[in-house]
Amino acid sequence: MKKFLILILCLGWVSLSATSWRVNNNVAINADFANFADAVAGSNAGDTLYIEGSLTSYGTQAFAKQLVLIGPGYFLDQNDSTQITNLMATFESLAIDPGADGSQIYGFNIDVSAAISANYVVFARNNVSAHGYSKIILAKMGGITNCVVSQNICTVLGTSDNFKPALNTLICNNIVSDIACNLYSSLIILNNVVKSSVSVNYSVIKNNIHYDANGTGFIQNTGNVFEYNFTAEVTAPYGTANITGILPENVFVDYNGTLGYSTDGKWQLKEGSPAIGAGDGGIDCGAFGEPTPYVLSGLPAVPHIFEAIVPTAGSNQSGLPVTIKVKAQN
Repeated sequence: MKKFLILILCLGWVSLSATSWRVNNNVAINADFANFADAVAGSNAGDTLYIEGSLTSYGTQAFAKQLVLIGPGYFLDQNDSTQITNLMATFESLAIDPGADGSQIYGFNIDVSAAISANYVVFARNNVSAHGYSKIILAKMGGITNCVVSQNICTVLGTSDNFKPALNTLICNNIVSDIACNLYSSLIILNNVVKSSVSVNYSVIKNNIHYDANGTGFIQNTGNVFEYNFTAEVTAPYGTANITGILPENVFVDYNGTLGYSTDGKWQLKEGSPAIGAGDGGIDCGAFGEPTPYVLSGLPAVPHIFEAIVPTAGSNQSGLPVTIKVKAQN
């Protein structure tokens, strides 16, 4: 596990020689680029693209060079102190193709699929859950290794077929319906909230919460290590300190969605939850557990303006008093 934490810490967003670019497809905005394809073509490996929120989708896109993509997040109208505008940066689909090794993608709404086909990719704080078939696909075009898929909310997370495995890849702190990877993949699956099932092989599955008793839960495939997991199923997988028969309404703060919590905030642990401190080493189980807890609305780790008060008129005496509130985001 330590090597994955080192990977997250060592992958800086930009090098000293890299350039940052604004991308905005609103016609009234004078950004560096008006569409994603032009931004990819006009940037150099290692550059950062800040892709701004819009009512218009950025479409189905792909890139094959090392880039850092930063969007504004999602569910921006549901959680407090998110962004000054609630506009998301949306892709229909996004493909991280071979050649994009070392890329990082944060803060987007992706309707259909995100396909990771490069190595050492960090894909974090994204929403890929618009439809029942929305997917994060690992190794769509070939096998991948040493990727991090973290702090996302999605429907299905898995590999595309048996000949395109994901190796030495960390899947942590996601809120997901299913995790399903092929026989040849090897994964570390930590601190996820899972609705239906986890079906993998030769993987470490630890500190997760499976909450739907009608799902298949943690499937006992070949070579897995199960530890400190919670499941609504009555039968626990073989392993250490796994807990069965949980009632999700006793675990999550707003499981039934009646208390007004956001789409992602409802999966926080409630006061007195049995999952608090129940993970390996005394950490909380589920998506909000340490060391990389899920971040509400997928806000990227950059300062953001969440409130601005700008009067329509000023005076020679008082000037134009403007109040701006900025929040630093981890």
